[in-house]
Amino acid sequence: MRLTLKILLVAASLLVIPSAFAQEKSLPLPPLEEQNISEDTSLKAFGQIQAYFDTVKSLEAKFYQRAPDGAVTGGKLSMARPGKIRFDYEGEVPFLVVADGKTLSFIDYEIGQVTRWPVADTPLRALLGSSTDLASIGANIELAPGGLKGLMALHATDVDKPELGSITVYFEETPNAEEKLRLLSWAVIDAQGQLTTVELTDEEVNVEFAAKLWEFDDPRGLAKRRRPR
Repeated sequence: MRLTLKILLVAASLLVIPSAFAQEKSLPLPPLEEQNISEDTSLKAFGQIQAYFDTVKSLEAKFYQRAPDGAVTGGKLSMARPGKIRFDYEGEVPFLVVADGKTLSFIDYEIGQVTRWPVADTPLRALLGSSTDLASIGANIELAPGGLKGLMALHATDVDKPELGSITVYFEETPNAEEKLRLLSWAVIDAQGQLTTVELTDEEVNVEFAAKLWEFDDPRGLAKRRRPR
């Protein structure tokens, strides 16, 4: 969980940036050439992230999730674009989260309840598009967030539905010529303003998944309210 802690520390450190800028208002502006280099670098980062979404069509990994109340759970994540994701929680956690391409379902096997949302109406839209148009999700790129070199942060909020929440997706540059970026983690602020973070490890990309993976056993009406094993 070291990376998650780093990310949370980064978020906290960003809160003090405005005051630092305020103290340096009297400093001269940087030369125009330096500004152009920064813009070019930002455009390059956009291109790298777009290339990642275009190249990595599916992914399987271990995940660790920190809930708004601080509880940490883990399990296996499966993801395929467009619109498919599945969180299989390990241990005795009676939940399942799965999206079939259009609808994201949260299944509670303990009480026999299913809650659904359109994938397009969740912050995960930024991860699950077929070939993500970064402009359409209100995205902006932050290089070396908090001074952590080699990292990129993609911030996205639906400009038409900002009330649905926002997502920040963290990538790491790699020396791999074919996979220049690696998806590290993401942090979601939901409609209620609560923060959930997900960190990935042991990733395998462009995995073939069976179609039935995006289905689930509906617990409604079952006599025994528990997650099937």
